[in-house]
Amino acid sequence: MKGFILVAHGSRRAAANDEIARFSRALNSGLAPKFDLTGHAFWELAEPDLGQAIDNQVAAGARCIRLFPYFLAEGKHVVTDLPSVIAEKQRQYPELDIALLPHLGALPGFADWLGQQL
Repeated sequence: MKGFILVAHGSRRAAANDEIARFSRALNSGLAPKFDLTGHAFWELAEPDLGQAIDNQVAAGARCIRLFPYFLAEGKHVVTDLPSVIAEKQRQYPELDIALLPHLGALPGFADWLGQQL
């Protein structure tokens, strides 16, 4: 099984975290042909955290997980923090194929698309 986890920062404001959860659910229809399991996680301040989300997908049968950093820039979370969790989970689940996708701001055509929307 193949899993997808959208990873956002997390907020002290519950409404912001709820918005991420709704957005993640809205992605399901577009992701369904490529992924058996989809979900979201937060880096901090909200749950599920990334470790929990990975554990949940592995328990549900995922053997391949792709993490999508819902971050505009290649900051510390994208460059250091998320890869450290990937390394930890790779040690915990040696059979797991887990990888980080490009962050939101690095997606090809994103700036053009955004410019057209505004």
